[in-house]
Order: sequence, then C-alpha cells, then structure tokens
Amino acid sequence: WTTFVKDAHASLRRQKGAAAPTAPQSRNEDPPERGREMTDCTACGHEATTRDPFYYDWKGELYWIRRCRSCTHQFVHPSISPEQQRRMYDDRYFAEGGDWAVGHFDDQSYEDSTAELVSEAREILDLIPVRSGRLLDIGCAGGVFLNEASKAGFGVLGIELNAQQAEAARSTYGIEVVNSRIEDATVAGPFEVVTLLDVLEHVPQPLAAIRLVRTWQNPEGYLLIRGPLANSRVGRVKEAVRRRVGPIKRLDGYPLDANMFNLRSIEAMLAQCGYGITETWASHDFANILARAR
Repeated sequence: WTTFVKDAHASLRRQKGAAAPTAPQSRNEDPPERGREMTDCTACGHEATTRDPFYYDWKGELYWIRRCRSCTHQFVHPSISPEQQRRMYDDRYFAEGGDWAVGHFDDQSYEDSTAELVSEAREILDLIPVRSGRLLDIGCAGGVFLNEASKAGFGVLGIELNAQQAEAARSTYGIEVVNSRIEDATVAGPFEVVTLLDVLEHVPQPLAAIRLVRTWQNPEGYLLIRGPLANSRVGRVKEAVRRRVGPIKRLDGYPLDANMFNLRSIEAMLAQCGYGITETWASHDFANILARAR
C-alpha cells in the first residue's frame, strides 16, 4: 500500500485497529479472504487484478489491497459495507483528533476549523473556471465549502453521510443537504459543477459512483476531484520490491481509504464515465483534478 496511507493515517488510526493479525506472514501460504465477491478493478472495471502483500485487520475481518493489471489502481477488498461506512464516518470522525483532518488543522474538530476551511474553500473555487449555475458538493460535511460557493455565485446542494454534519450545514448556512451515501442519493440535476473534496478515495466503488454523478451533470459540466494521489516513483519501486520478495505486511489502522488512485487510474475511470481531464495540479502524493463532461 502507499507511503501516503502509511505516513498520513497511521498515527490517527492506531486506536481503531482490531485484534492481532490472523493472516499468514509467508508469501507461500494462501491468505484467506472473506466472501466471494467480485475482484474487478473499482476504477476501470478490468477483471485482471492481483492481491498485493498488504492487508488491514479490522474488527476481526481481513481487508486486502488489490492492484489492477490494467490501470494499476489499488483498492480494498472485500468492499466496505454501507453499515461500516456509517461507523467510519460517525461523529467521532469529525471531532477533535478525528480522521477527517488527517493531521491537518492541528487536529482540530471540523467545527473549530472554520477559518482554515474558508481559506481552503476559496483556493478551491479559484480552480473552477465558472462562477454561476448549480454546484453539487459530495461529502460536504458541515457546509463551509458550499457556503463559500454560494457567496461566489453558485446555487448549491450537498450530499453528506453524517447526519449531524448535514444538519449543521442546514442550520448554520441555510444550505440544502441530502443526508445519504452517494450511491443511494436522489438529486435533481443538472449541475454545472460537481465537487468531491477528499471524498472519492473513501468511496468503495468509485467507478459506479462517478457514472452516477455523470447522470446528474450538465452535458459540458465540470467535475473537480481533490485527494491523495499515489504518484511517487520511490513508493512504486518499494511496492514492486515487496510484491516480489515479501513479506506480507499488516497495515496500521483500518481501511478508511478504500482506494489509492494514481494519474493513470483516475484518467481511465473518468474516460469510462464520459469525462476528459482538463487541468491537473499534482504533487507526489496529492492532487486537484479538473475534468469536463464530453
């Protein structure tokens, strides 16, 4: 699994780890996997995926990292269930020291980070080449970004899984928010802009989710995705060595990140869903990606 996940999340997740690992530590053994669900790539849909020598042991279940032979996307298998998603993103997630911040904002709660979030929201809005129409923010939390988007001239709507955060956005900013998983949401499009800010990496089936988003979007609308990106050459080399020589490694914490995208995998996913990338602002481990429907 990637250096980003190891370094950025490990210190925040140790308290949420589960029992001692039950997976074998030798590559010669065949580690058990829960269930018989499909192992197709969650980014491009390709059938040829292989199990990487990395896994989480969370609440008595093993979650392996699989890698696509086509687009090189990495994802957690088996998929996180809807109920597990709700537990992961409960009120503790947004509290002080919660995993929402991933070490940023001095580990403050979402509520106490408004000033920082406003500044970040304005920077993100500067990446969007339009200033009017309807904007949908998926995973909107307490609505700070949507409020800034509204001030900038957009008509706004949010989708948020956490009920308390959704209600905070409504009561604080008067914003309409659908309390739902993206996969279960019913919204009335079209939208000129859709944003997923530090969200898509957490979605168990991102290809299906983006296909759904495309049905909500204006025919030439913009999609802005912000989040971690596995773009480190050193990290890729280290992973390749471990695939060849082992040993199998238990990852710290729990499978909060269901996906680790790279530029190749996210471009493949977007192309399948009817988008073309127009701008990319990327470092070795993070990116803002602007795409446009075609």
